[in-house]
Parts: sequence; C-alpha cells; structure tokens
Amino acid sequence: MYSIRHLIVLTAESFSDMLPALEQAFNRSREDDRLEEVFGPRPRWVIVGLILACLIGGQIVEWATADLAVWRVLDASALLMAAAFALAFRRYLFGPREPGPEDFPWLAATLIPGAALMTLAALVGKMVDGEVSVLAGAPGWTTVGSFLVVVADSLALAAGLTIAVAALCYSKRWSGALKQLLVQFITFKVIVFIMVILFVELGIVGAVVSVLFGLFGIRLPSWIGQIVDQFSYALLMGSVYCAVIGAAWMACRQRFPELIEKGEADVLSAVKALIDPDKDGKKLVEAPGDQA
Repeated sequence: MYSIRHLIVLTAESFSDMLPALEQAFNRSREDDRLEEVFGPRPRWVIVGLILACLIGGQIVEWATADLAVWRVLDASALLMAAAFALAFRRYLFGPREPGPEDFPWLAATLIPGAALMTLAALVGKMVDGEVSVLAGAPGWTTVGSFLVVVADSLALAAGLTIAVAALCYSKRWSGALKQLLVQFITFKVIVFIMVILFVELGIVGAVVSVLFGLFGIRLPSWIGQIVDQFSYALLMGSVYCAVIGAAWMACRQRFPELIEKGEADVLSAVKALIDPDKDGKKLVEAPGDQA
C-alpha cells in the first residue's frame, strides 16, 4: 500500500524543482532561443495554440465519435496533447542537434501549462455535468467531498499525460516507446479501477468507520460513511496522481543523460521505484538536488 506521507514528500520535492524550470523555459530574455529550436518561431504562441487545439480538438473528436466505448477509459484531448508534445520533443531529442543534460528542465517545463489547463478544463467540465453535489440527507458542506473527488479525478489526466509523454520520448525506437506506454497505461488503469471499487463503489472506509462507532452504540447517519469515503478517495488518489507527476519528473531528469547517450532509458521503472520504494525505504532514483 502506498504511504501517503511518502507521496506528499515526493510531490513537494518534485514540484519545487518544477518552478525554477518554468522560469527558465519561459524567461523574458530575447537572446534565449531554446524554445524556438523545439517549437519554431514565436514558440510561446505555438505552445498556446497547441494546447488550445488539443483541448478543443479532443472535445470535437469525442463528440463526433460518442458511440465509441474507448472514450470511457481514454481522453481524446490528452491523447492529442501527448502526441503533439512528444513529436516536438522527439524531433529535438533525436534530431541533428545533440541536446545536453542541462536541457531537461526547460524542455520538460513546456508541458506544464498544457497539463495544468487540461486539468482545469476537466474540473470545470465535471462541475458543469453536476458531479459536485450534496449527499442525500446531508448538510450543504458535504459538497466539499464530491468536489475533492472531482479534483482528484481531474488530476488523473495530468498524470496520464505526463507518463505518456515520458514513455514516448524516452526511447528512440517508436515500437519500444509504444510498448512501454501500453504497459504503463494498463497498470495505471487497473490501479485506478481497484481504488474506485474500494472507496467509491464498496465504500470500505466509511463502512469500517460506521462499524467502529457501532461497537460503542453510536449510530451514524448514512451520509457520514459516504463523506468519509469521498475524503479518503480524494486524499489517496490525489496524492497518487500528484506523486506520479512528480516521480515522472524526477525520474526523467535523472535518466536524461542516459537517454542522450544510449537513445533510450527505462524511465517508467524508475517512476515505479520512486512511488513505491523498496522495503528498506531506500530511494532507487536520486532527487534532483542529490545529483552532483
């Protein structure tokens, strides 16, 4: 089972490393043309255009093919964005110009605005669809529980996008990249499915709380168990999704020199090792600040 404390620490370490990278990528220096090598002239506008095109294009694709069951487990906008940024990154990584280890932060940081906007769009969409609501027979403040669940579910898109781009970029061979992506996607979806069954469908945490109070003769309203399940699910899954994003960042940063040298690196195994350390609690991948 995941350690919430470990996931929070991992998230804090990685996210604190992303902020300087964002400043480095989108600095105001006119002499810094690194983004132009990846996205061409006017790179900031190109990035904005890519993000909007993927978000809008994904909605159009899902609307036009609404009968396809695949959209129950996939998000078209996330797929388009992963493909667009992966192609741009791969052209830079495996093109005629050889990148250096110092290129990782600013290059990876260009994906952050897209991931953030996609998460926000998903959150707004779920709220518009009425997924944030008061539990039956419960006071109004219980909307907080459903809101946190929606936030956690929206973060899943950013986590999936991060893993997809990492898988597609950390192997020069397309076949190897797609294989890694497929394996990771199946694993990711299985974990989410199990968590949804335990916390949402079965309501295991809320049931345990009700039983414990029942032992002391205290009968709780039915909505208490539901709100406990919502908070438990949001805390665990939100922590897992943020940790996946953070672990992908740290693992990709650590394995970037290997990618440049060999043309591929097993970054997904490193992500798993960071999220779920070995029994001795030893980090299998160094944090950015630990590197020489």
